[in-house]
Amino acid sequence: MAKTLRPILCPQCGSPDKTTLGPDLYRCNACQTEYYLDSDDVTVHVRHHYAAPPPRPVPAPTAARYWVASIFLLVALGALTWLYFLAFRPRQPSMAGGSAAAADSEPAALRQPRWMLAHSVLLPGAGQRPVLVVAGDYRSLSGNAEETPTVICYDATTGTVLKKVVLPGKSAGHGLTDLHLKQLSNGDTYVLYHNAVYQVSAAPPAVADVTQALLGGQRALASGVANLDVGNNEGDHFYIFTNDGHQLSFYPLIRRIYTDDEQWDASHDRGPRLPGSRVRTAFAFTQRGMQHRKEPIQLLTYQYRDNGGGPSVRPEFAWQDDYGGYGVFTSADPHQKTLIARTDAAISRVLSYRDFTPGRHYFAPYLLHYDADYVLLTSQATAAASSSQLVQLLDAHTGAIVFTTALPAAAPSPTLALRYPGGFVIGHGQTTYTLSPTGKLGPAVTAQ
Repeated sequence: MAKTLRPILCPQCGSPDKTTLGPDLYRCNACQTEYYLDSDDVTVHVRHHYAAPPPRPVPAPTAARYWVASIFLLVALGALTWLYFLAFRPRQPSMAGGSAAAADSEPAALRQPRWMLAHSVLLPGAGQRPVLVVAGDYRSLSGNAEETPTVICYDATTGTVLKKVVLPGKSAGHGLTDLHLKQLSNGDTYVLYHNAVYQVSAAPPAVADVTQALLGGQRALASGVANLDVGNNEGDHFYIFTNDGHQLSFYPLIRRIYTDDEQWDASHDRGPRLPGSRVRTAFAFTQRGMQHRKEPIQLLTYQYRDNGGGPSVRPEFAWQDDYGGYGVFTSADPHQKTLIARTDAAISRVLSYRDFTPGRHYFAPYLLHYDADYVLLTSQATAAASSSQLVQLLDAHTGAIVFTTALPAAAPSPTLALRYPGGFVIGHGQTTYTLSPTGKLGPAVTAQ
């Protein structure tokens, strides 16, 4: 039998690169495996040989000095930090001191009564005086540092407390709240807290439990109410979660409960309109569409038919290609460029629309308020993010600019507005400003 194999390959990795160590004895140069040939049966015998790693180099004297210096510096910093905390750490409260002692250890600014997490709306009060309603978790620190579910009515022009009501129950704390504020299209305002509904009125300021009056006798709620929520806070409804695991939508203006399927059909115009349905005029800014992103933002006025306080879908306007229905289309299919597709206009019950201020430019605009006389909005002065924030009043009939006022640089972007005999009140959260009929901005008022 032959004594050599041609070619001889490493049985471990298959490499032909090898070093001859003796008769029929080889070592693979690739993986350091030693192998030899048994001349009787041409058997390959394998013995793995792993090369030892190279010795670790001795650090150069300079590197060693840097290493020792770094260790010394870390030890020194740790010692200084430990000494600092020993000298300046706040006194630990005793068990008897409780939360009051914990509150005393806070900075003075944080020991003031304040809202932790809250929601706000503006309502007309007695004599059409604007009232700011704030509902959420309030930390009064009157003997303790606990957060309580609270509703407070303030004079929006002065910050004076008109009414304060602490709701039964305990706040969730930790930056969370189980309390929600819901304002309907007719101005009715409700506080939802766990499984209870409270109605807030501003003339006179009051908070009343209306859970039984609103939800009592509803057959769909026979198992009981587990929780209440506002969802995305759109429309004239809020959500009810029942004890038997169902999610329902309740419309207070018509005292009616819908399942998800019923709400879908009613809001998408698949059922009869409710009594009281009427044609209304509204305003809206266009959005940046996916298909025509270079189109400028426009302020539109449109007419639509409401659903009498029942389910509805708010229209969204954005430049798009309308192919006349839903499906997969290409640019070769017949289509037209429009601000709202025909199917979406039908769902939202839009009857007509037009550009209310042709040729004007709006940057990051927000619609604050509109009525039969005026349209109030905010917008950046230019496309630059650092440009000043403007509040502008338009004539609701002609679109003519009544005034344009720059807001202070530190002012939060307004999301609230209410018209009253003295002009307007605008605000965000717990901070409000007055606006005279000529656009003069009053000082900031922050509710405490």
